[in-house]
Amino acid sequence: MRALVFCSVQFLLAVTWTLYVAFLPQLAAQAGIARTHVALILMMDQVIFVAMDFTVGVAADRVANAMRRLGGWMLGLSVVSALAFVLLPQVTSPSLLLGLTAVWAATSSALRAPPMVIIARRLHATASSFLVGCSLLGIGLAGAVAPLLTARLRDASPMLPFLAASAGLVVAVVALRWIESAATRQDADAAPALAASVALKRVWLLFAAVWMLALGFQIHTTVNSAPVYLRFVTAAELVRVMSVFWIGFALGALLPEASPLRRYPPYTLLLTAATLGALSLFGFTVAGSLEAILAMQCLAGGLWGIMFASTANAALDAGHVGREGMYTGLVFAVLAVAAFMRIALVSSGASKTAMLASLLPWLPAVAWSVGALLLAAFLSGNLTCLMARRQVPRQQVNSG
Repeated sequence: MRALVFCSVQFLLAVTWTLYVAFLPQLAAQAGIARTHVALILMMDQVIFVAMDFTVGVAADRVANAMRRLGGWMLGLSVVSALAFVLLPQVTSPSLLLGLTAVWAATSSALRAPPMVIIARRLHATASSFLVGCSLLGIGLAGAVAPLLTARLRDASPMLPFLAASAGLVVAVVALRWIESAATRQDADAAPALAASVALKRVWLLFAAVWMLALGFQIHTTVNSAPVYLRFVTAAELVRVMSVFWIGFALGALLPEASPLRRYPPYTLLLTAATLGALSLFGFTVAGSLEAILAMQCLAGGLWGIMFASTANAALDAGHVGREGMYTGLVFAVLAVAAFMRIALVSSGASKTAMLASLLPWLPAVAWSVGALLLAAFLSGNLTCLMARRQVPRQQVNSG
């Protein structure tokens, strides 16, 4: 039940973003905003995500540190977010469209870092990394259905899809609030206070690596993939193959919980997946057949799923105890920075310049390679700390 709820929250949140991007040109035209300005609105959204993901993550830490429940204010913000989202299709004023978009973007941030804090701080008696993987599985499933969803709804009215997605998301958050309340009642007496673990050094290297990995992901999936596919399939058939990356992602998100991988810390899995992921992207770039491209794409998606899950678990581990929300919020903020850069690159026309166009096919693989090098530097500087941190849970179990 818990796994289904966490998966549903992230799935529906990602679906709302898919619907928003698909219908934004139509909504902008309805409000009197030129199509050329749609990219600016999307960039504005990413700026709001950067600020709010970090701010909401810090707020979630403070609420959790004060032993108060996160579910109540998460539900309140999700209701505000849903109302703003449902009102978007009815807007005919540019200022009102921008205002509602800003409200929706800001309040939806409450459903990214805070659920991770609930997992880390309220459900510590369960397999928390498994629940993290289930949350990210929801993102993968949403990505897999996004091309088909966008194609099917292209000529439909946005009102019904917006209403259905918003209602489903609020119901999922209600269930999430109930899960947190039940876990708090069950564990209040039994759970001892968690001891602070050894602080990591040069944590900025971890987030710099995540930024490089996210930038490579953004350019690969949004800029590079479709043109490569179109060498072998028609535009009408593109929707059938665009989900392959996300199918791989959905399969990879739970792989860190497989028995052979569970024994390794998330930092090690992240470095390994980044290294293999860079190789898979190089393979995608040089592949000469549709079958090879699909295989490399699925592999790259699976490795990105491992990277994303390992990054979330690494952020929770690095922030343990008391800064899980801040570090997880930073992860989502870094992802938003990468998305901002990708949107700016495409909308400005820079991606079509002769020099950059020749480099773009190789840029994702290079970005993931640089990310792997930054991760290696982070690990080499924290070997002693990481070994000490892994001893803390064992000592707590032995003393218990």
